[in-house]
Amino acid sequence: MIWEIIFIIIGFILLVKGADLLVKAASSIAKKFGLSEMLIGLTIVAVGTSLPEIFITITSAIDGHSDLIIGNAIGSCICNFLFVIGLSSLVRPVKFDNRIIKRHLPISIGAMALLLFLGNTTKLGQTHIIDRWQGIILLLCTASYIIYTIYEEKKLKNKQMDDEIIKDVESKQLKSIWGVIIFFLLGILGLKFGSDFVVDNSILIAQRLGLSERLIGMTVVAIGTALPEIITGIIAARKNEGDLLLGNITGSNILNLWLLIGLGAIINPLTFTTDFNSSLFILIAVTIYLQFIATINKNNELDRKRGFLLIIVYIIYLLSML
Repeated sequence: MIWEIIFIIIGFILLVKGADLLVKAASSIAKKFGLSEMLIGLTIVAVGTSLPEIFITITSAIDGHSDLIIGNAIGSCICNFLFVIGLSSLVRPVKFDNRIIKRHLPISIGAMALLLFLGNTTKLGQTHIIDRWQGIILLLCTASYIIYTIYEEKKLKNKQMDDEIIKDVESKQLKSIWGVIIFFLLGILGLKFGSDFVVDNSILIAQRLGLSERLIGMTVVAIGTALPEIITGIIAARKNEGDLLLGNITGSNILNLWLLIGLGAIINPLTFTTDFNSSLFILIAVTIYLQFIATINKNNELDRKRGFLLIIVYIIYLLSML
């Protein structure tokens, strides 16, 4: 078990450095091409930080581990909205952009509701499944969401001035486009291999302790594959990149529910157990709470006290899974 712990530590080091490079590159891309950091967070960074979940989904689908795929997807979303946002708000109060509140959080709720519907619709014998056709529906929803996000950005740029769209980022901006690309790829690789080290060795330790696949998926793997979002969120908050932080988390959650489960179902139809229903209801409640708090609070901010409360709720949630 000593070697597993050593590899976990190495993984965390790779995650921290990878996230730092990714945030720097994403900010540079936004400034260089006149794009908002929210768009970059909702699309490019969200896909980048979701790579660990994507790789695990493909491998788990081929091996027929449905509980691991769905548990990882839902568990990562809960971790993102409770732990990542809560932890980031302790670094700096998180301000919610109106687009997140009015459009992307409702889309997140829609993604959860659709998964609930599909997961409880089709039966194979006595077991509910998400079949390949439903997987295609989820992938089409993913493509539609990305297209809508790009359209929303284009429409916004036509209405707002550049100084409202583009934030001033660090003075150490990457000048060359090739430098931006290299930093971005290095950041993705750092997150990917760092997550692999942390997740794989955490699973080995969990299995030695006799934990079930569903529990491992919703806790150990979910937290492990959410580490890119966790580390990226902390660094983005520290650098006051709030739009990048919330765009990344919201986009990652939608990708988790639609892209990951859709991809897994196409490879191999997934078994959907009733245990996932309660977790989805919890996720919907948390999303509605975040939307409500961001709306009523001054400047649409989530302050440190409420962020700490989110972390406490997440700890209670993890304890309830044991």
